[in-house]
Amino acid sequence: MSLKRKRVFLLVSFLTPLIIAFIFLILFLTAEDPPVEVINRSQAAIGAAKDADAENYASRLLVAAESSHQMALDEWKYQNELVAYNRDFAKMRQHSDDATEKAGLAVTMAQHVKDSLKLVLIDQLKTVKHKVEHFDAYYAHLPLKKSTRQNFTTAKMRYTESKEAYDRGAYKDVSINLDLASKLITKSVKEAHTFLSDYFTDLNKWKNWAEETIGWTRQNNSTAIIVDKFAHKCYVYRNGKIKKEFEAELGPNWIGTKQYRGDKATPEGKYHVTVKKHGSKTKYYKALLINYPNEDDKARYNKNIKNGQIPKRGIGNLIEIHGDGGKGINWTDGCVALTNKEMDELYDMVKVGTPVTIVGSLRSLKEINGI
Repeated sequence: MSLKRKRVFLLVSFLTPLIIAFIFLILFLTAEDPPVEVINRSQAAIGAAKDADAENYASRLLVAAESSHQMALDEWKYQNELVAYNRDFAKMRQHSDDATEKAGLAVTMAQHVKDSLKLVLIDQLKTVKHKVEHFDAYYAHLPLKKSTRQNFTTAKMRYTESKEAYDRGAYKDVSINLDLASKLITKSVKEAHTFLSDYFTDLNKWKNWAEETIGWTRQNNSTAIIVDKFAHKCYVYRNGKIKKEFEAELGPNWIGTKQYRGDKATPEGKYHVTVKKHGSKTKYYKALLINYPNEDDKARYNKNIKNGQIPKRGIGNLIEIHGDGGKGINWTDGCVALTNKEMDELYDMVKVGTPVTIVGSLRSLKEINGI
């Protein structure tokens, strides 16, 4: 019995390590492998969400997806630190699947938001474009306040940037720039229209001046000049009818009548030719000097000086209709400039004493720009 027991003991001693090793081998062979494909899937889903601009249009969902993905990675790291047969990747799968689902929702939401923005923004772009073009057509050539012109320039630049962003599909950038462009162009149009509306309060007076001048040519079988500043036209009337029409260039501050010396404004009123100049008598090819300031100009100047509305610089003089025009801009010191060829024609049609009536406009603001 003693020998038999010894043999059994030896056999058990020999087999026990083998059995234990076999058990461990089975555990290692049956241990769960890390679900790498699940991590790869959630990573790919997050990449797709970023490609769909979810960072801009579904940021909360994208952040949630990235957070779940990171928790999956953290769980993977934790499980890898355990003995293989003790590992459990269930939580890792759960976090990773959650990341994949949220990333997919981010793609859907981003596309929905972009499609909605696209429809809204195209209408806003059209509205702002119309306002920019309207300002360009009716107000850009006016001597507006510096701030009004700066606002318009900024609005036009922002609109251009918005259109380029829209064409790229960067709709969030469109919204930011377009909102500012819309506010600035609306403000510019309002200020410009108010500026013009205030100016055109004298329309009836201008029309009366023109009618009186035209009537005078009819009654006296004679010639007169009428300058329409807003139209930039110089008309020659004879016997109540237009005989000639010339393009006219004025002073840079041509909106409003001349107030004082050096204001670069072309006067408004009823005048007449006092001197005809040519050759060395003028530096502008040929010139017709008019009697600015007349009595109305002097009375207005004295009143404005008394009220402190203008600087005390003198009323100015030497206002002419002269040559050297054709520059395409308003450049004179307050005179009316024609091309030399047209100045030749006008010079031969008038004489000293010929009436010269200068008005702001012969047409209403509504006739000019529909407003």
